[in-house]
Amino acid sequence: MVWTIAITRIKLLLQSPWSWLGLIVPVLVLIFLDMSVEKTSNATKIPVVIVDADETEYSKTVIERVSKNPAVAVSVRNEEDARNQIETQKAAIGFLIPEGFMESIQKNDEEGLVTMWLSSGSISHGLVREIFASEVKRLSSNSYGANTVLKTYGKSEKLNDEEQAEVWKDAWAYSDKHWEPKPLMTVDYKVGVTRDSSVEADSSALSIYVPGMLVLLMLVSFLYNSWPIKDRDSGMRSRVPYAAGRFTIYWFGNALGVLLLQLFMLILLAGFGWWREALTLNVTTIVSLISYVLFLNALSLLFAYFVHSNRTWQAITLFVVLCTSLLSGTFFPSDELSSFLQRAAEWTPQYWIVSTLNQETLMIPFIFAGLSIILYVLSTIKAGDNA
Repeated sequence: MVWTIAITRIKLLLQSPWSWLGLIVPVLVLIFLDMSVEKTSNATKIPVVIVDADETEYSKTVIERVSKNPAVAVSVRNEEDARNQIETQKAAIGFLIPEGFMESIQKNDEEGLVTMWLSSGSISHGLVREIFASEVKRLSSNSYGANTVLKTYGKSEKLNDEEQAEVWKDAWAYSDKHWEPKPLMTVDYKVGVTRDSSVEADSSALSIYVPGMLVLLMLVSFLYNSWPIKDRDSGMRSRVPYAAGRFTIYWFGNALGVLLLQLFMLILLAGFGWWREALTLNVTTIVSLISYVLFLNALSLLFAYFVHSNRTWQAITLFVVLCTSLLSGTFFPSDELSSFLQRAAEWTPQYWIVSTLNQETLMIPFIFAGLSIILYVLSTIKAGDNA
């Protein structure tokens, strides 16, 4: 009976082509916006060209790590093309990694190691130079630490060549470990900040796709859960206890139908986010998003019980979605808000889900699931008493 009611509710919600468009178009709009933002972001990156004359593990590592920095757009060219890029100002700055780069790093010989070219209009060479130099320094520091360990421990223990190589690799790996998730010593730039604390830029921060996905899921939940209002206006709810036997089956079946549609949209959004590498799918992420959808379904269902007009419901939907999305700090850091609004952001579901995705903890999803059960029971009891 429950599944019959759920399927019936889905058919009612999707009975017209416009209903299908209402389910698919928001997903397409979010995809378009995310791709537009990405293109804009790429256009504002500093163009950097690198010539790799060494072509060793170290040179490739430096190029790979520099390429991951969100401030630069790296291209690897031969020397002739690189010089042409600089002269025509298609690239703001260029680097030449010479042959013997890896060998020099391992010997801690950094003097004049990398050649830098600047275009005539370059004003950002200082930033890019520091980005590139930090990656070279990381390798050099690891090698220096490994050489120091080998000089002290290796000689005292009288190791053979194979054992010395193993000790050197272990020491290098141990030193490199201290650069993750960030170096032991970092510079916290405070550009235009007057507070005592500033927000550290995180290159791995979530893209606009994830906040947009959370907003869409909340919007769909509230819009589709207007069925209690419509059923009340049509008089169906007053007849349900007599026709279906139990009001709980009717209430839960309809809620299940809406939940299935929400999960379908979640699959579309999460699948595209995973394909675009805007969302990392693992057990924590999947459980978190499902618990978020479950909580929204239960919350909007409880809200619908207290509303008696469809127009009022639309106004409440717009108010709740906009306020929670703007306050949550998902689109911009909540630290930019006042202290009062910053504390208010901690009461929004989007804030907690984003925190869960960042911290990869299952505690918050379990709390959401528990609250959802309480809200479902409360809404069913209250609606049943007044059916």
